[in-house]
Amino acid sequence: MNQPSASLLLFAALASGCTVWKSDPTEGSDDSGTASMESPTTATPDDADGDGWPAETDCDDTNAEVNPDAGERCNGIDDDCNGAVDDSVGEDWYTDADADSYGKVFLEQACEGPEGAVSVDGDCNDEDPTVHPWSENLVDGQDSDCNGKKDWLVTIVHAVDDAGELCINDETLGATGGWVDGAVTELWLASGTHTIGIHGWDTGRVITAAIAHIGISDGSVWVTDGTWRYDPEPDQDGVGKMGWCGTGFDDSEWDLALDLGPIGDPANPWGPSPHLFPEGSPARWIWDHFPVDLNTQYLRSEFVLP
Repeated sequence: MNQPSASLLLFAALASGCTVWKSDPTEGSDDSGTASMESPTTATPDDADGDGWPAETDCDDTNAEVNPDAGERCNGIDDDCNGAVDDSVGEDWYTDADADSYGKVFLEQACEGPEGAVSVDGDCNDEDPTVHPWSENLVDGQDSDCNGKKDWLVTIVHAVDDAGELCINDETLGATGGWVDGAVTELWLASGTHTIGIHGWDTGRVITAAIAHIGISDGSVWVTDGTWRYDPEPDQDGVGKMGWCGTGFDDSEWDLALDLGPIGDPANPWGPSPHLFPEGSPARWIWDHFPVDLNTQYLRSEFVLP
């Protein structure tokens, strides 16, 4: 079949109303006269796991959770592509020399600790398994539960002529001893300021006095003396001022006690009594300056345990 001539095709195009453009003889050819291909589009770098990081910077392009922006985790792989596995993650580990599950000296941060290490710190004595945070054991002279305060077994020897009550920190502990023998009370107290109080009375309205000796295992001693204070307006019904035996009570308007002398002083009527007091105790018999017919009194003092 004969092909239509170029002039015939041109005439057909004009007749149909189509616009015919004259082509640029150089368009579509290179300097060699060979027709050129369309320039290729810039390729998108591979991101097989779709995490937004190209393969050349993603150290595992098969795992979308691994890339330079990922957070390191304890899983045995390099999550953040910094070249280190499980770095700067995990728990802090501490030595536990006494095997009480509480550590003292920091060792390292790691996903798994060294043998014998623990992840809970705060042990203030890593040589004694009874001493650690929240311990319910009480060890005399030590910070048993690592709260920053030592625990002391405090021994109080006390006596009143004729009768009385002993209190510590606004808590009544019981009756005082009589003047002949006295009595011994032991209790645990922590480091800090504490208040001791004696509410005493004389049933015979002849003479009234109180004496006390407080000691702890490190040799510290506190005793009744002229620095104690008494209520200048004591309640005779045995009630006392609110909080009078508590730490922080304002006793600035109370008077200083009357010093009646030490144990064994021939100037007082008690001789070598009370017999339960430590030999050579510096404790002094004390009371108020009122006449003997005012037979009820409240005496107090504060002491500080190391």
